[in-house]
Amino acid sequence: MKNFKEKIIIALDYGDLKPVKELLENLKGRAFFYKIGFELFTSCGARSVDLVKDYGCKVFLDLKYHDIPNTVYKAVKSAGKLGADIINVHASGGLDMMKAAKTAGEEASYAAGRRIDIIAVTVLTSLSDTDVKHVFYNNMGEKGLEEADGIASGLALHLAELAKISGLDGVVCSGHESLKIKNIFGQDFKTVTPGIRMKAKAKNADVHALSHGETEGLKEPNGGQKRIMTPSEAFKAGADYIVVGREITGAENPADALANVHADIEKS
Repeated sequence: MKNFKEKIIIALDYGDLKPVKELLENLKGRAFFYKIGFELFTSCGARSVDLVKDYGCKVFLDLKYHDIPNTVYKAVKSAGKLGADIINVHASGGLDMMKAAKTAGEEASYAAGRRIDIIAVTVLTSLSDTDVKHVFYNNMGEKGLEEADGIASGLALHLAELAKISGLDGVVCSGHESLKIKNIFGQDFKTVTPGIRMKAKAKNADVHALSHGETEGLKEPNGGQKRIMTPSEAFKAGADYIVVGREITGAENPADALANVHADIEKS
């Protein structure tokens, strides 16, 4: 994949700026895009965005806005002024809310003189088919939960369609939906894929342990993610960007960990 190194977004899941600066120094010239989420932005606010931009890198401001259209419009416009390059909202907020977000993004892009993408979260990668059924179809009871295959993906496709209708630039989705979304809504409709893990063996080990009730040491298997893929799998599935967190930030040597991500993509 051409220029794939610019398509790897590293999640800055920290609560203060010191480890952020250390990581930025460690990965200078190797990483070009970072994600700032709830924890870091709540702790450090606009300073976190400024720090990443000072290193010449792009920012995915992952605050998942979900409110009435006017509130989201103002929030997105403010996020654009901060320097965010990608801003997301929840697709479940509806058409009017997403259209308001897109309008704000266009106005912020014009004011900043650069492109700002507005994308929508479809279904969190921490939700399995059974989870989605419990959340959205609880009146159906317990019967048939084992037949829930495809519910999460089906809902993701529906929400992606709403995002497309609203004029957004793309969606956040698991790798399991990315290729379908690209085929249905066009190659220019961006997909950003979180839930990235390096080793299939580790995934399978966690699943095996949980299925046998062996939960000791598995407080958060895969960080709470359930619909996951390796970097190469995600790009093969059509992702425009992948979001990688603990595989790099939790590594003893983040630069080596990032190189392993690169190697996984290059050998595919």
